[in-house]
Amino acid sequence: MSWAALVASLAACERDAPTISREPRGARPQIAALVPVQTEEDFPALGCYERARDRTLLAQNDAYLLCLGATSDAPIACYERASAGLLLSAQAIELCRCAESLAPIECYERAVRQTALMQPDILALCSATAMQRLYPNCTPVR
Repeated sequence: MSWAALVASLAACERDAPTISREPRGARPQIAALVPVQTEEDFPALGCYERARDRTLLAQNDAYLLCLGATSDAPIACYERASAGLLLSAQAIELCRCAESLAPIECYERAVRQTALMQPDILALCSATAMQRLYPNCTPVR
């Protein structure tokens, strides 16, 4: 599917979607761990690195660590949310490296609210590499 066709399809969905004026009684907001759209880049990790350097204050080496093995911009989205007052940069990189969605930061936020675990334990439990059983370079553990 071409980029133009995708944009047209999304515009049609927005146009045809019903308008909801308010939440049903008793509804609780849900945060979905959406998988970012996979780009058709030849080198997604390099694209992630370049966009991390443009969109964040990460140093060159930290942007490299965040995007090593990335298949989309999900590590950047996760990092931006994690570093927005919740975690130090190194901790956000640890949590979000290899992320394919916002699941690592959502796991972290939930664990902080609902458990008595200490921060290092939550990072170890919720990191993308732990949840997906990956080595730090994002290759699967066999």
